[in-house]
Amino acid sequence: MAAPQPKYDRKDIGSSAIRIPAAGMPDILDVAVDPYAPTRAAKQVFIRGFQAWPQKGGPFPAVILLHEWWGMNAHFHDLAFRVAEHGYVALVVDQYSRIGGAVTSDPESAAQLMGKVKIADLTQDLGAACEYLNFQEYVKKNRFAVLGFCMGGSNALSYACARRQLRAAVAFYGKVPRESLASLQCPVLYHQAEHDDWITQDEVDHLAATLTARKVVCEVHKYPGTSHAFFNDTRPDVYNAEAAAEAWARTLAFLDKYILADHLGVRALPDSQRVR
Repeated sequence: MAAPQPKYDRKDIGSSAIRIPAAGMPDILDVAVDPYAPTRAAKQVFIRGFQAWPQKGGPFPAVILLHEWWGMNAHFHDLAFRVAEHGYVALVVDQYSRIGGAVTSDPESAAQLMGKVKIADLTQDLGAACEYLNFQEYVKKNRFAVLGFCMGGSNALSYACARRQLRAAVAFYGKVPRESLASLQCPVLYHQAEHDDWITQDEVDHLAATLTARKVVCEVHKYPGTSHAFFNDTRPDVYNAEAAAEAWARTLAFLDKYILADHLGVRALPDSQRVR
């Protein structure tokens, strides 16, 4: 399966770093009740991120990108541009914002950073990111999907369980939130490495079986000969170009199918619930 040609040249993509109050953006009603709301927001925790979007046309649906345990590094800046070139607003949320926004290439440090992320805090942060997107004139309101890798794949699935308005969730080799799956409503695409030392086959089977039983769209694709993080082209030890290209093409097709749909709560037909 070949990925479609980009709809926009990179030169036509705008980008910027962003800083969002974790408690959300004060709106007109907030200010009416409390004129000092904007001032109070400045004293709150702020979430860092990076966004990219087509500067021609719009408004566009948005894809929230969740990085691996290494942090919000250059690889995810590049991914934001790739998503934007396809006609979406891409917002990378720094999941380490509350602990200083660190980036590392050391596995031990990455494991320590990941261990400090609290799902309850991250859920609030991602909700604030969605609020921020809804304030932007170049964004289609509430037309959002979440796309995560490794740690970000785990957190993408967790957030999909918490936010019912999401149009789609795509996870690359992420942990499955077993205790929360009953709340997951949006279509899910899961990319599985054949030789993954972090994700068990039982987890993936549980995800597919649970969602299929609830008639929620679930596609799982396993890539022969691949290791965990096979999509990361900055890691030659695990990168698999063929599998990465196929997974990317499937991701774009899945996003196009469900994020552009005119209704929420898309349910699967019997032949669309499949594991490959």
